[in-house]
Amino acid sequence: MVKMRFVIFIFFILVGISLISSGCLKEYNEIIITNTDVMSVSQESGTELRITPYIRNDQNTDSRALSVKVNIRDPSTNLIVTSKDTDLGYIKSNSQSHNTVSLFVTDPGEYEIEIQLYEGGTAVDNYHTHVTVKAELDVEQPSDVMLTDMTITVKQFVDGVTKVAVDVSPGIVNQGGDSEPLTMTVIANVDPHTRYTESDELGIVEGSNRVRGNVRMILPKNTEYTFTIKVVENGRTVFTGNTVEKIKLNEIRFNTPVTYELVEEGIPPVATKSPGFHGLIAISGILLVYGIISRTKNRR
Repeated sequence: MVKMRFVIFIFFILVGISLISSGCLKEYNEIIITNTDVMSVSQESGTELRITPYIRNDQNTDSRALSVKVNIRDPSTNLIVTSKDTDLGYIKSNSQSHNTVSLFVTDPGEYEIEIQLYEGGTAVDNYHTHVTVKAELDVEQPSDVMLTDMTITVKQFVDGVTKVAVDVSPGIVNQGGDSEPLTMTVIANVDPHTRYTESDELGIVEGSNRVRGNVRMILPKNTEYTFTIKVVENGRTVFTGNTVEKIKLNEIRFNTPVTYELVEEGIPPVATKSPGFHGLIAISGILLVYGIISRTKNRR
């Protein structure tokens, strides 16, 4: 009987290891790159890429010294075209920060951007994205406006403690020619019948530039929201972005900006990964051990 208990104990340890390695158990107490903006700006000698990673510290303690290494690769050869290391300092517990790294490429084309995040010299996360560097813009080229992300800052209580004043700042990038005057509309959705709307006049956004809109909204504090951002040019909606998660204002610290990813409307969400081979083995193993224990009890 003692031998059987030892075998079961060892088996459950192996099951736990298998679950962790298969990704079935996720560690949220970590430092991660949540999103990255890439802005291309034409220069006389080529194109400047302004790369801005957003980094979140989900730990209950301040981070150690952070740094990023940014590599720009040519996907056709997988060779690094240019690279740069940048020190970021540290990020306070349960907060987010961002920093911009500038690199230059000489030729137009497709590039892969690889960002490696280090804490105290140890790699803790990495992020990959792609960018298309276009030839020098024609003054007659149409605008190409898109949303990048949305920052929320809870500023103060309103109407006692039932509502809060919230600053919502979506990021907008224009990768084409100069735009016509732009209008941005921010919609905080509670359900199909309840929503709050504010707008901001952005004016003309020049080609290869980015701006942040800003609206002040008064919203009930103890409510979950999804946000929809619409960018309108000459009466035509040119881009609509939606948050990918529900946002609880009562979980956001005062005067602490939090950045959320925006996904273009019509783009399907990434499918949730099903348990992998290791996960299936672990589940099968648990059922097997349960059967062994049941049979042992029935023999007594």
